[in-house]
Amino acid sequence: MFALGIIDTLTPGALNGGKQVAGTGTITGDGTVGPIGGIRQKLYGARAAGADYFLAPGSNCDEVYGHVPSGLTVVRTDSLKQSLDALKVIADGGDVSALPTCTAADVKK
Repeated sequence: MFALGIIDTLTPGALNGGKQVAGTGTITGDGTVGPIGGIRQKLYGARAAGADYFLAPGSNCDEVYGHVPSGLTVVRTDSLKQSLDALKVIADGGDVSALPTCTAADVKK
Protein backbone atom coordinates (compact mmCIF):
# COMPACT_ATOMS: atom_id res chain seq x y z
CA MET A 1 0.00 0.00 0.00
CA PHE A 2 2.98 2.28 0.59
CA ALA A 3 4.04 1.91 -3.05
CA LEU A 4 0.49 2.64 -4.20
CA GLY A 5 0.41 5.69 -1.93
CA ILE A 6 3.57 7.02 -3.53
CA ILE A 7 2.17 6.48 -7.03
CA ASP A 8 -1.09 8.14 -5.98
CA THR A 9 0.80 11.17 -4.68
CA LEU A 10 2.92 11.53 -7.82
CA THR A 11 0.09 11.16 -10.34
CA PRO A 12 -3.00 13.31 -10.95
CA GLY A 13 -6.31 12.15 -9.54
CA ALA A 14 -7.01 9.58 -6.87
CA LEU A 15 -6.09 5.97 -7.69
CA ASN A 16 -9.06 4.76 -5.67
CA GLY A 17 -11.58 7.12 -7.26
CA GLY A 18 -12.76 8.05 -3.77
CA LYS A 19 -13.62 4.46 -2.86
CA GLN A 20 -12.55 3.02 0.50
CA VAL A 21 -9.72 0.61 -0.32
CA ALA A 22 -7.31 -1.05 2.10
CA GLY A 23 -4.66 -3.67 1.58
CA THR A 24 -1.36 -5.07 2.65
CA GLY A 25 1.69 -6.95 1.44
CA THR A 26 5.38 -6.66 0.83
CA ILE A 27 6.81 -5.61 -2.51
CA THR A 28 10.04 -6.51 -4.26
CA GLY A 29 12.07 -4.47 -6.71
CA ASP A 30 10.41 -6.20 -9.66
CA GLY A 31 6.90 -5.39 -8.37
CA THR A 32 6.04 -8.79 -6.93
CA VAL A 33 3.63 -8.57 -3.98
CA GLY A 34 4.51 -10.89 -1.10
CA PRO A 35 2.86 -12.21 2.07
CA ILE A 36 2.61 -10.58 5.47
CA GLY A 37 1.55 -11.74 8.91
CA GLY A 38 -1.72 -11.01 10.67
CA ILE A 39 -3.85 -10.67 7.56
CA ARG A 40 -7.04 -11.93 9.22
CA GLN A 41 -6.82 -9.15 11.79
CA LYS A 42 -6.06 -6.64 9.03
CA LEU A 43 -9.19 -7.70 7.13
CA TYR A 44 -11.41 -7.10 10.15
CA GLY A 45 -9.61 -3.88 11.06
CA ALA A 46 -9.99 -2.57 7.52
CA ARG A 47 -13.71 -3.32 7.45
CA ALA A 48 -14.20 -1.75 10.89
CA ALA A 49 -12.43 1.37 9.58
CA GLY A 50 -14.85 1.58 6.64
CA ALA A 51 -13.01 -0.18 3.82
CA ASP A 52 -15.17 -1.81 1.17
CA TYR A 53 -12.26 -3.36 -0.77
CA PHE A 54 -9.05 -5.05 0.35
CA LEU A 55 -6.03 -5.84 -1.83
CA ALA A 56 -4.53 -9.09 -0.51
CA PRO A 57 -1.33 -10.84 -1.57
CA GLY A 58 -2.10 -14.06 -3.41
CA SER A 59 0.45 -15.79 -1.20
CA ASN A 60 -1.79 -15.02 1.81
CA CYS A 61 -4.96 -16.43 0.25
CA ASP A 62 -4.83 -19.59 2.36
CA GLU A 63 -5.31 -17.35 5.42
CA VAL A 64 -7.89 -15.09 3.76
CA TYR A 65 -10.34 -17.63 2.33
CA GLY A 66 -13.23 -18.20 4.71
CA HIS A 67 -12.25 -15.28 6.93
CA VAL A 68 -13.52 -12.25 5.03
CA PRO A 69 -15.83 -10.01 7.04
CA SER A 70 -19.25 -9.23 5.61
CA GLY A 71 -19.24 -6.21 3.33
CA LEU A 72 -15.56 -6.47 2.38
CA THR A 73 -14.53 -7.48 -1.14
CA VAL A 74 -11.08 -9.07 -1.32
CA VAL A 75 -9.05 -8.70 -4.50
CA ARG A 76 -6.12 -11.08 -4.89
CA THR A 77 -2.98 -9.41 -6.19
CA ASP A 78 0.43 -10.81 -7.01
CA SER A 79 2.07 -7.70 -8.47
CA LEU A 80 2.09 -3.93 -8.36
CA LYS A 81 0.64 -3.91 -11.88
CA GLN A 82 -2.27 -6.14 -10.82
CA SER A 83 -2.89 -3.81 -7.87
CA LEU A 84 -2.98 -0.77 -10.15
CA ASP A 85 -5.26 -2.56 -12.61
CA ALA A 86 -7.62 -3.57 -9.78
CA LEU A 87 -7.70 -0.02 -8.44
CA LYS A 88 -8.67 1.26 -11.88
CA VAL A 89 -11.61 -1.16 -12.04
CA ILE A 90 -12.68 -0.20 -8.50
CA ALA A 91 -12.25 3.55 -9.12
CA ASP A 92 -14.18 3.40 -12.41
CA GLY A 93 -17.05 1.42 -10.87
CA GLY A 94 -16.25 -1.54 -13.11
CA ASP A 95 -17.06 -5.21 -12.66
CA VAL A 96 -15.21 -5.96 -9.44
CA SER A 97 -16.55 -9.53 -9.49
CA ALA A 98 -14.32 -10.15 -12.53
CA LEU A 99 -11.17 -9.36 -10.52
CA PRO A 100 -9.17 -12.25 -9.03
CA THR A 101 -9.98 -13.24 -5.46
CA CYS A 102 -8.96 -15.90 -2.97
CA THR A 103 -10.67 -19.26 -3.53
CA ALA A 104 -10.82 -22.68 -1.89
CA ALA A 105 -8.13 -23.83 -4.33
CA ASP A 106 -5.71 -21.45 -2.57
CA VAL A 107 -6.10 -23.16 0.81
CA LYS A 108 -3.04 -25.23 1.68
CA LYS A 109 -3.80 -28.70 2.94
